[in-house]
Amino acid sequence: MEIDMKLATRQSRRLLAINEQLSNENKSRADLILTLMNTIEKQREASEKQNKRIEYLEIVNRHQAEIIDAINRRTFGRKSEKLTHDEFQYWLFNEIEAVVREKANLPEEKTVVKEHTRSKRGRKPIADKLPRHEIIHEAPESEKKCAYCSKERPRIGEDVTEELSIIPMQIFVKKHIYPKYGPCDCDACKADKNLEPVVSTPHEKRIIPGSMADETMLAYLATSKFCDSLPFYRQEKIMRRYGIEYSRATMCNQMIRISEACSDMIELMWKEARSGPILNMDETHLQVLHEPGRDPTTKSWMWVAIGRPEGKKIVLFHYHQKRSGEVARKLLEGYKGYLQSDGYSAYHVVNDTDKIISVGCWAHVRRKFIDAKGLKEHVCHADDALAMVAKLFHIDSALREKNLTENDFVRMRREQSQPILDALFIWLHEKLPKVPESFNLFKAIRYTLNEWFRLVRYLDHAYLAPDNNIAENAIRPFVVGRKNWLFSDNPRGAHASACLYSLIESAKANSLDPFDYLSWLFIELPKTPKDRFRDILPHVVDPANVNGFVARSKLSLNGSH
Repeated sequence: MEIDMKLATRQSRRLLAINEQLSNENKSRADLILTLMNTIEKQREASEKQNKRIEYLEIVNRHQAEIIDAINRRTFGRKSEKLTHDEFQYWLFNEIEAVVREKANLPEEKTVVKEHTRSKRGRKPIADKLPRHEIIHEAPESEKKCAYCSKERPRIGEDVTEELSIIPMQIFVKKHIYPKYGPCDCDACKADKNLEPVVSTPHEKRIIPGSMADETMLAYLATSKFCDSLPFYRQEKIMRRYGIEYSRATMCNQMIRISEACSDMIELMWKEARSGPILNMDETHLQVLHEPGRDPTTKSWMWVAIGRPEGKKIVLFHYHQKRSGEVARKLLEGYKGYLQSDGYSAYHVVNDTDKIISVGCWAHVRRKFIDAKGLKEHVCHADDALAMVAKLFHIDSALREKNLTENDFVRMRREQSQPILDALFIWLHEKLPKVPESFNLFKAIRYTLNEWFRLVRYLDHAYLAPDNNIAENAIRPFVVGRKNWLFSDNPRGAHASACLYSLIESAKANSLDPFDYLSWLFIELPKTPKDRFRDILPHVVDPANVNGFVARSKLSLNGSH
């Protein structure tokens, strides 16, 4: 019995030792497993960080590639914003638009390709308004006579050819002579003490009294600079080649005096422009060197506005130091109607009442999506939006060619454009969360959504177009000229430039020849009462009475006014 107890004790101890050994081994294994799990977790976290780093670098690389692609397109690509043939075909088979249309239950639309005619090749005829000088080339007398009876052959026709010829600029002096008349030798004249001793011809009123330049010369200087972008220092060199000392300082002073004489006209043109139903506005920078209290490198601004009173266009420029909402508010004071502009916040300041209805510009939307073109491997790309925007422009231009009434045009444009706008709106909201915020595409989508309510208002009025290009086209001559003359010397010169650009661009907008109109205006303005200024505004005068005015009146020959 004692032996059995000892054996059981030994077995029990052995079992305890085995259990303790197994427990230690399990603990070691558990510690090993825990260590391995911790190691795996750390490796997983490191892997996630690495993946996020890789994803971030991919986004950065694609963003940099997008920037490089945009720079290359701006530098080496097409300047036109029109879709190419391939892009237009892409629009025709646009899968995304079809999907969105299916969601909105929109009917499919058919595209009708309008007929066209080919222009005849060859030399174009020379304008009829140019004077003709006939030169008759007679055949030798021996060939004009009959070989048998010696009589002159009958003339049965003629061959006529025309060629352009030019006489370089002719500058001459008009010598005005005003005779003076003394008293008569008769006794009655000698006895009349109230009789004027000397009688002379009264001088005519001139826009710049005492100027060495007549009205045609002043019109030529103004047209050369503000229409043809020829700076005064170049005109000074041209004059010197003809032996004339005509300094650029004199030219500048003359333009300033003309602008001051036309200031009341310009105010009236602003009043007329604000009387119409629509205004288009834009602005561009200008450098003025000698501006009191400002550094010469500080930017000033040239504002442009286009009004349509009674269906006629008035183009107006306004110089100001600032590009702020205060300037826009002052220019639009008293205006009621539609104001179309880009998304610049200065124009939003004037939209705090129900008098002015703000309208956006789809051309700016299109440019932002053009800047986002390229990276098509992304979840979406700019061509989708560009295709739908292009269709909006296509609808507008196609309907304008049909010469519809205003009501029919507005109705048909809305019927055809609204489904496209609905599709684009859905597309913008679907894609915005999927595009990184640093991408140009995200910025383009966000800009479009922020401007949406302004963008769709162009459907309300027949005069409104999808874009504000009419203002940008009006300001382009100023921008082209700025590349040549670079800056204005002082504020008076900048105001003078704004005045003359207003007159010239308004004349062009109403089919007036700028040189003829300015020549006519500079003669008529000094003798026109202020209450009759409206009769000489460029959108009021008859083009038939102005165009060709210089040639008809022969001012360059006899000086008659």
